[in-house]
Amino acid sequence: MSAAGDSAGPAPGPLVVAETLGLLRAWDAGETPPPPRARTLDLVGFAAAQGVAWPACKALSRALPAPVAGLLLDPAIRSRETTAARFAAQVRDLAGLLAAAGLEAVALKGAAAIAEAGGEPAPWREMVDLDLLVAPADLPRAVDALRGAGYTGDAEAYVATDYHFPALFPPRGGIATVELHTRTGWSRGGPLKDLRARALPTRLPGLRIPTAEDRLVHLVHHAQIADRRRQRRSLRLRDALDWRLLTRDGAPPAPGGPADVEAAAARFAPGRPRKAFQSFAVLMARIWEAPAPAGWEARHAPWAEEVLDALADPARAERWREADRRRQLWDALTSRETLEHLALGSLNPTRLRRFLRRI
Repeated sequence: MSAAGDSAGPAPGPLVVAETLGLLRAWDAGETPPPPRARTLDLVGFAAAQGVAWPACKALSRALPAPVAGLLLDPAIRSRETTAARFAAQVRDLAGLLAAAGLEAVALKGAAAIAEAGGEPAPWREMVDLDLLVAPADLPRAVDALRGAGYTGDAEAYVATDYHFPALFPPRGGIATVELHTRTGWSRGGPLKDLRARALPTRLPGLRIPTAEDRLVHLVHHAQIADRRRQRRSLRLRDALDWRLLTRDGAPPAPGGPADVEAAAARFAPGRPRKAFQSFAVLMARIWEAPAPAGWEARHAPWAEEVLDALADPARAERWREADRRRQLWDALTSRETLEHLALGSLNPTRLRRFLRRI
């Protein structure tokens, strides 16, 4: 359950963090940022580590002389656009495979950004794999459809009571593994219950996407709760960019309009889960220079400041992570959902070992 990006590394420092946030705001607003004071390569390196290199470089290219931008930024921009095009092509192929089999899946996370754009590349949203949610009864046929198209994987590793099929590896030309989910996580209920029933159509037959509110709930639940980033004062700017695109008016358009932040918060159980959402909302308000819902700022401002400090100095995030490890083990051993997941995982030695390595 450790989150990517938790480990300590070279400290980017407050200037690089502040200017990278400024670049993201400039890209979001379509504005030209001021010339950077930090070294260009430091900004590009930090943005790449945070999964936001394309929008940061696009904004920075407007602030630099064209020859400098071409030399330092164009390779990073072009490589991410090439990668994004390959992801988009694979999503279009997956949609076609599912539709031909008479099936429909819900694209999650990065795949949803591509499906939302009608199968067009989404270079602002870096991703590693593709997650699709299918009805439990449709899972065998979905696996067969992908296998028939050349996807490979360990079919024997699947446990019917788990929440996703093991990763399927693409045929030649594909860029990403695919995980076919029957749920979004361990829980059979929670704030994402019935997500599939609420999903919206796209221009790609075979694929739907969650509502903007469901995507926002999924984002915070995955990054702040399941990955324990709230306890670790850890942030990845890719998550901040996802938040912005789901909660603002403008492109890329969210079907049904932007997510309602307070309605999304109300989906979380009172106590730690809801506080996790509210504190993340306060952090996002600071990053995007937008107001937080009334009453949340005073309660969660100290946490937001600690996260921003740790973003500039990963050694601080590492200390928070180390402090959380004992609590993580206790939470894992006292959570009904986690214990159920362990019990089911005991039927699958490979998955059990993978799960235990993450604790």
